[in-house]
Amino acid sequence: MAANTEAGKTVDEAATAVNDAASNVTEQIAALKKQVEDLYADRQKYMSQAVDAAEGYAARAADTAQVQYEAVADRVRERPAQSILIAAAAGYILARILGR
Repeated sequence: MAANTEAGKTVDEAATAVNDAASNVTEQIAALKKQVEDLYADRQKYMSQAVDAAEGYAARAADTAQVQYEAVADRVRERPAQSILIAAAAGYILARILGR
């Protein structure tokens, strides 16, 4: 009878150990899931910030290009003969470079 009680006690201890291990694994999985969710949220936040920054840079570049275009157009309107000579010289130089 003592052997039966010892075996039952050992089985109970083993069952308790298995339950504790399963509970520990469940807690670890829940913690990992929370970490993954936090990382995903951070990733979303940083991606949104990067997109906003890229849109800002693109808008500034477009504005700068527009200002420069207008400056060149004004210069051409002010001095059309000089602009034609400069364009012809640039074309001649490029033709000589690419023609070789």
